[in-house]
Amino acid sequence: MKAMERPIREALSRLVAKPVQWDCPLSGYTSFAIGGPAQALISVEDNRELLAVLDCINANGLQWRIIGKGTNLLAADAGFAGVILMLGQGFKDIHRCDERSGGAVTVAAGGGCGLTRLSGWCIDQGLSGLEFAYGIPGTVGGAVVMNAGAWGEELAEVLSAVTVVTQQGLRRIQRQQMHFSYRCWRDHQDQGCAQIVVGIEVRLVPADPDAVRKRCSELLQKRSDRQPKGLPNAGSFFKNPGDNSAGRLIEKSGCKGMRVGGAMVSPVHANFFVNTGGAKAADVMELMGRVQKKVQQECGVLLEPEVHFI
Repeated sequence: MKAMERPIREALSRLVAKPVQWDCPLSGYTSFAIGGPAQALISVEDNRELLAVLDCINANGLQWRIIGKGTNLLAADAGFAGVILMLGQGFKDIHRCDERSGGAVTVAAGGGCGLTRLSGWCIDQGLSGLEFAYGIPGTVGGAVVMNAGAWGEELAEVLSAVTVVTQQGLRRIQRQQMHFSYRCWRDHQDQGCAQIVVGIEVRLVPADPDAVRKRCSELLQKRSDRQPKGLPNAGSFFKNPGDNSAGRLIEKSGCKGMRVGGAMVSPVHANFFVNTGGAKAADVMELMGRVQKKVQQECGVLLEPEVHFI
């Protein structure tokens, strides 16, 4: 991959307080522990920095992607020829809003805040509605884009508004203006993923903190019992097709334990691909194709990836 030109490097460096990481391996920023170098990895601390960086990116015709905790990503072995953006500490605040109607409480969180951290904060505040998200490892910004969910619930059900940054500036979007489907914010996808979620607002219901904590603990235990431990992975690899379970279909098709290089279908949960050591993105992609082909042959279903690709 060709190095980014020096004048562009210098321009980007001047725009942010935190040092830019040049030619930065993405394997250190994804839960799969896979991925070649990005030309630049930039952590922005506020909207001013973010808008300035986007202006510079646009002026120089650079590619860019935003990532959260990298828990639902597969990064290419060749890396990324452009800028990877991350939301820094300035995007991790959580607070109650003054608005209160119909017994609900509105809570605002920055797009870089961890979803489990937000759920835990709500436990302490005695607020119910996000228990399903406890243990989901991504950021709230990524959770909006993915319409993250578990146990039959999803973020779209409690979301009341999001604030996004685009190259045109800052915009607040009400939930009524947003269109979601299973594991997808469709508007974001339709617009080429060219907007960054820098804040969200959710409407929650006051409840007994002990009851909320108990529910979170129960769901976290169920998650722990069913998912592989100790090996890098990106969570559920495929979307569940309709009322079916992707894991059940993969297991039924005889793919549990299937391996390509260092990538393997987990023996614990068939909808998890794990990095057994030294796996390449090419291994994962080959394994994905084999599983899709086998499941389609055996069950007549073409599985769609839930994981995003860089």
